[in-house]
Amino acid sequence: MTAELLTIHNAFYQGQYQEVIDFDTSSFSAENKVPARVLQLRAQIAKGEAKDVLASIKKEGEAADFAAVKAFAQYSTGKTADAVKAIGTLAESQSENATVQLLGGTVLQAAGKTEEALSLLSKHQGSLEAVAVIVQIHLQQNRTDLALKEVQAARKWAQDSLLVNLAESWIGIQQVWHIDASLLDSSG
Repeated sequence: MTAELLTIHNAFYQGQYQEVIDFDTSSFSAENKVPARVLQLRAQIAKGEAKDVLASIKKEGEAADFAAVKAFAQYSTGKTADAVKAIGTLAESQSENATVQLLGGTVLQAAGKTEEALSLLSKHQGSLEAVAVIVQIHLQQNRTDLALKEVQAARKWAQDSLLVNLAESWIGIQQVWHIDASLLDSSG
């Protein structure tokens, strides 16, 4: 991630969605305008404004990033079949696109297509968000061992990233929960 995107990304990760939406990206380089706009649209979806995103997405252009955002917004409004179909098409033709991987993997996992989600997400090239979703999937599967491996691998190239720290915390919470659950089982 470039330094130019760091502030807007961190605001998004911290749930400061209105700040992300209002973020002035006019001075961003051409290569960072699409990732910044995708974050703004995702922030709108996170705020419950997926219908607004669907209504305005056409003006964003034909980039695969925006098609993935559209599918994510469709899923968020209950149009699961349309979203899964769109992600399937994108995954076939644009599987190397980081936004397609991330939002596609999220939609596929939420639709119960775990293996397809992991397959798409595993194509990432240094995406901490993809790592975070992979970790979440493994934790949902009660596979803390696989989640921990993913975080340890990311730690080697991401160092002290907010997302890696969060993912490690998720694993720690999951492990504590399992210890507490097993103590309750043995004492009951």
